[in-house]
Amino acid sequence: MRLDPPYTLAEAADRAGRIIRERLALLGSPDLAFDLEVHGDPETRISAISPVEAPEAGALTFAVKPAFLSQAENGPAAAVVVPPGLTVRSKPYIVAPEPRLVFTVMLEWTQASDRGPAAAFPANVRFKDPSRTHLGRDVVIGDFTYIGADTRIGDGCRIYPHVFIDDDVELGEGAILYPHVAVFRKSRLGRRVRIHSGSVIGDDGFGYNQIPDTARGRLYHVKNEHVGGVWIGDDVEIGTLVCVDRGLVGDTVIGSGTKVDNLVQIAHNCQVGRDAVIVAQVGMAGHTRLGDRVFALGQAGFTTGAAVGDDAIIGGQAGVSGEIPAGRAVWSGTPAQKADDDFRQLALIRRELPRVREFFRLLGRADSFQSLQQMFKAVRNRGKEDKA
Repeated sequence: MRLDPPYTLAEAADRAGRIIRERLALLGSPDLAFDLEVHGDPETRISAISPVEAPEAGALTFAVKPAFLSQAENGPAAAVVVPPGLTVRSKPYIVAPEPRLVFTVMLEWTQASDRGPAAAFPANVRFKDPSRTHLGRDVVIGDFTYIGADTRIGDGCRIYPHVFIDDDVELGEGAILYPHVAVFRKSRLGRRVRIHSGSVIGDDGFGYNQIPDTARGRLYHVKNEHVGGVWIGDDVEIGTLVCVDRGLVGDTVIGSGTKVDNLVQIAHNCQVGRDAVIVAQVGMAGHTRLGDRVFALGQAGFTTGAAVGDDAIIGGQAGVSGEIPAGRAVWSGTPAQKADDDFRQLALIRRELPRVREFFRLLGRADSFQSLQQMFKAVRNRGKEDKA
């Protein structure tokens, strides 16, 4: 991908470093160091950005492992971004704490801006009551969007076509709603929140009371009306086709900095801490609590009232039904337990289950304990011979 205009290596490093530090300051850490060091000729001309697998002449690429570095050194790229500890011998390079982040920031320079004109409101945008809608500066609203009353839309928000915004909704400055997002009443979105296509924020919770009528053979599911809301902190990103239910009375909460992947269900009154990561197809039943910096990996499930302490990692397809303590440990299996214990049990089952099955098969044929011993020993000896 071409850079227009091109940069020198020093200019590219300086600009990328400033952008990253500005973003870290927005996240709340203005003094967090992110220094880039240029090695070799700082005047090296960078005219493109390309991955190491498809390098271009004159491009900047990145490598985080020696195998990738070998590709970069032997290819036509003009320069490389590497982490501390890697040295490039054949061409100029930049040392960065997170090379992939530097690379993606520079990739942004190759893309045309999609902000559109300020205050661009097509005629087919419908405001329920314009007098009861507060619009900040530089707001862009796409075609066929509906905006309810008593709604506040902060500065610099981008609302793509076919978005539904209900009454009593607040979008913080710089929020982005992609096509076909629906945000229901009493939802509060913080600054720089991104919600991808098809996601629903603040829909009704799934809650019913079971009333049996045995005489008629019926079990009636009588609905709980959910009148709470949703509170989403700053810098949260929510993927495609995610459902975040509103609370029964209070709010469902997603803390600042948390990232939610596609196809996730967050039920009524869940409380997710700051800087958590929730990966695709995770399902959280009502009143689940995840602490700060928790990782919930793909298809993990949480039953009603499950609680996970700060920094814990819930492995893929794990089932959490109780409490997981704080601490940077990996938990797996159903019910979830320390991953090392779970893996040892699985290994034991795989090794011993065939022997147990064979034992019971022989038990049905044996007419005495001695004959059982002899048959079982013969089977084990045949197994050893087969392996030999």
